[in-house]
Amino acid sequence: MVFAKVDTEAQQELTGLFGIRSIPTLAVFLEQILIFLQVGALPAHALDDLIGKVRQLDMDEVRAKIAEEETRQTAENGAHA
Repeated sequence: MVFAKVDTEAQQELTGLFGIRSIPTLAVFLEQILIFLQVGALPAHALDDLIGKVRQLDMDEVRAKIAEEETRQTAENGAHA
């Protein structure tokens, strides 16, 4: 697990990409997939709980849900065209 701090002034492209408008903003990535994004600090016990939940994730299931959502959105966009 890697914890990083980003200088939002120096990294404005990254700041814009994630829509960061407030400091702190916590983002959690697993296998290059954004799993969690929240504005504001978390108390230690909540951060520990979040880390535990992220460790338990089945990434095959996460990728399948992402694919389902992309398929649904494509179908909806096609129906509105």
